[in-house]
Amino acid sequence: MVVLAAVAVGGWFLYDRFGGPAESRAAITEACEGMVDPGALMRFAGSGRKVEARSPGDRVCLLTREVTFEGENQMEDFFSLWVVASHDAEPGESRFAFTDRSVTVTAKCADPARSAGVTALRVTAGTEFDAAKRGAPGALPALAREAALRAAAKAGCDTTLPAAPNL
Repeated sequence: MVVLAAVAVGGWFLYDRFGGPAESRAAITEACEGMVDPGALMRFAGSGRKVEARSPGDRVCLLTREVTFEGENQMEDFFSLWVVASHDAEPGESRFAFTDRSVTVTAKCADPARSAGVTALRVTAGTEFDAAKRGAPGALPALAREAALRAAAKAGCDTTLPAAPNL
């Protein structure tokens, strides 16, 4: 029994590191330009599902997940990320805004001269799920916050963001 358990755990480890999940994590990292944690997105998509990513023109990335519908596997959109940098906005404080299917983080840059004139970043994480409350409480706001912090770091924008709301 112990040997069987060891083989099962070892097999899962190899599959996770070199099989479908590893390929999904690599696709997420490349398409989303390192803006989001691929492991967190895989958990958001649901365990054991294949994730594919692409970079459509108007978004940083669009992710699809494999689902089974009436016995057939198909890919459906489940997450998208937009990043917009402003050079002339006079934002208020850094903040979160919500819709049923998205979380937008506005990150105010402390020193626009240091960030090549970027005064603020607006990062929107969206989902095609029934509600932005999918997954663990606060999962989508946490993904949006992390993407905003990573986008700010890439732009040289020093910012302070409030904690992600636990929706």
